[in-house]
Order: sequence, then structure tokens, then C-alpha cells
Amino acid sequence: MPVSKYTINNYTKEYGSIMQFNKNKDTYIHGWYPFVEGYSKDFIRSIINEYSKRFSRLPTSCLEPFSGSGTTPLELQKLGIGCTSFEVSPFMYNLSLAKLDTKYTVNTFKKYYSEIATSLDNYHMDIERYISPPNTKTIVEKPGLDKWNFNHEIMKGILDIKYAINLIKSSRYKSLFKIALASILLDVSNVYRNGKCISYKKDWKSTVKYSRTDVHSIYLQKLEQVFLPDIIKLEQYKRNNGTLFSNYEKCTWGDVRKKLPVTTKDSSIDLIITSPPYLNSRDYTDTYMVELKMLDYIKNYDELRKLRSKTLRSHVQVKWEDVKLLNVESLRNSVSEIAEHKDEFWNDSLLNMIKGYFEDFDILFQNLNRKLNQNGIIYFNVANSAYFGVEIKTDEIVAEIAENNGFVVEEIREARQIKPSSQQKETIDSLRESVIVITKKGK
Repeated sequence: MPVSKYTINNYTKEYGSIMQFNKNKDTYIHGWYPFVEGYSKDFIRSIINEYSKRFSRLPTSCLEPFSGSGTTPLELQKLGIGCTSFEVSPFMYNLSLAKLDTKYTVNTFKKYYSEIATSLDNYHMDIERYISPPNTKTIVEKPGLDKWNFNHEIMKGILDIKYAINLIKSSRYKSLFKIALASILLDVSNVYRNGKCISYKKDWKSTVKYSRTDVHSIYLQKLEQVFLPDIIKLEQYKRNNGTLFSNYEKCTWGDVRKKLPVTTKDSSIDLIITSPPYLNSRDYTDTYMVELKMLDYIKNYDELRKLRSKTLRSHVQVKWEDVKLLNVESLRNSVSEIAEHKDEFWNDSLLNMIKGYFEDFDILFQNLNRKLNQNGIIYFNVANSAYFGVEIKTDEIVAEIAENNGFVVEEIREARQIKPSSQQKETIDSLRESVIVITKKGK
């Protein structure tokens, strides 16, 4: 096995327990929505502690190119640190905004909660005359279908909630209550997130289902037990500290590859913390399709196609055009080995996905070089991948791409070992998840 040209240090003890978002499950504001991917707030804190020891100060301006559910900008906001963030998914963008908003008040929350509760007590029996389910084939139970995401009575309960939310006059609280609805959708559905996409729950046709009013109760309970306590805390913090620092205005909806050059000043960023999508053929629009459809972020296939085309090229749901292969030896070797299995490809775009994924990082690092200040640091969380028994050492390839764009790679930190897909288990036991520490110049 070739020896890496980079220093790879074992950080599994330091990072092993803090690299998963589920550590945020019961944490103030982070716990509003059960995000599958990403790291915990403790990972952010560990980096800030490290930065402050190194420079004897906190960073003043940070960047998160792939915001996801907003973990990085939210945790930095709590610390009073500015963070510019970008997110291409309209659902995740609005989730981030809802969590970054510091202007909620207990009285106003309770006012709109009461209005929603009253509306649900007096729901329209024929709710579908007032608000329709998404116009997609398998979203709701109907004759002729073998599978469906929601039973008909449960869909009525969801539509009752959507109707009540739409009556709210405040856009701020309307968005907040939509996020609360998003947080219960899978709980009352017939599906679950299996990591790569959504799958049907075991014995979903025969298990006991919720009633229409059960859905109302689950939603109101989530508002009472999860959201309201955090709004109370938020108001207490404001009472004690005055106006709270917020990264709300620094969160941008759109493709970071295009938005970053025109929204962020050159040499303005001290610190970058990010975890871009992994090279695992996972399309996050599929993973969060239920939320995208049920909350009306995507209304037809054309809108879905456009969204997919704006995402990082980590999946094959878009037929990517021919991509030029970067001049990175380990990448070229991996692509060459995988190409030998072309007759076994499940999708013709596989090689272009791999090549495009790293070309996207090349574009990103070109932009980051201009935005990061001379003493800036990047913490870049990635995971290696495998196809047809060929391991793609993503961390080392990304490290070389960064160096080709004027950066210095201080080290690659092994965060943990993750399981490969079931197709790779016979030849590859595990894959390295890493944090690459990158600087603008040597220290």
C-alpha cells in the first residue's frame, strides 16, 4: 500500500464521539429538527478552543460553504462569532434561518400556538377542498398504489396543520411552525431515512397507524415540549444580555460555487469549518424529499431537476456531462481502476460524478483562496469512498487539490472509521472519515 505524502494523525479519541449530529438531539435550538448528516456542536466548540489557543483570540469572521441544518453558524452565533453560510436546498436554508432567528418572543409564540390549536380543534372535515396534498404519485394512499408515504387520514391531519400555519400573518412564525411540522413528518409516515434515501418501515402496512387527530396532538406536543422551552430560554438570554448576536443575515440561499465570489469580500475570513456532501452517490434531495414536497419547496419534477443540478456532484441523479479529470495522481489511479469495471456500472454517469465531485472542490478552493485571510485556517470534514473494491482516498485527494490552489495542508486527522456500503464489505472493511487542517501559509 502506498505511503501517504500527508501526515495522518489519529484523532479518533478526540473526535469519535462528537462527529455525529445526533449528539445535538436534545440541545438548545439544535434539537428542533433531527438531521441525519453532519457533526455536533461539540466539534465546533473544539475547533474554536483550538483556534483561540493558537491565536490568543476568537475568530471574528467564519465561513460555512455547506450549511445543511445550520449547525456551524448557529453554534458560532451562540459564541458571538460571525459566520457567513451558504445552502442550496430551500428546505435546509429555511431550517437554518428559523434556527438563527433571535427575534422570537414567548408571548407571540404562544399567541400563534393558540391560533393553530384552535384551528385544529375546528378542522374542516373536507380539508382537501381548502389545501391539496402534493401532486406526486406515491405521497399519499390511493387506489392502485402498492406503496405510499402517508396514509390518507394521516395526510388529512398534516393538511389540517398546514392550513392552520398558512393562517399565521407573521412570515417569521410561519416559517418556525413549518419547521416544527417538518420535524414530525417521518414520525407519522410509513418511511424512514436509511442514510442514503428513504425506505419503508418494517411491516408498515400492518402496524397500528395514527389517526388524524393523533397527528394534531403529536405536532402540538412537539411545539410545547421542544420549541417553547427553547423560546423561553431565548427570551431569558435577551433579558439578561440585550439584543443577541445573530448570523441570520449572513445565511445565503444558493450554490456556493457561484454565490461565494460575489457575496464575500476577499481576504475577509479567519476560519472555515465545513462538511460537504460525501462522495457516496447520495442525493440529499432524495434523502429529504418528503420535507421538500410536503412543505411545497418542490412542486414538480422540473423544480426538482433544477435543484439537483445545483448541488455538489456527489450523486448520479443528474446525467453529468463529460468532465475533465484533474491532474491528481491518486485520483487518476482510482478513476482508472474503477473504469475497468465499466460493464458493471449501475449508472453511466458514475465516472463523471467522481471527476465532477473533485472538480467542484477545485472550484471551491480557488474561491476560498481569495476569501481566506493570510493567517486563516480551514477544517474540512470528508470521508473516503469505495466503488467496485477500489478505495477513493477523498481526504488525500482534497488535500492535494487544496495545495494546488495555494494552501498548505498541516495534517489529516482521522476522526473515525465508517462502514462501507454493503456492496464493498467483502473487499473493504472500513473507510476513513477525516478532518483536514489547511492553512493559507505555513506556520
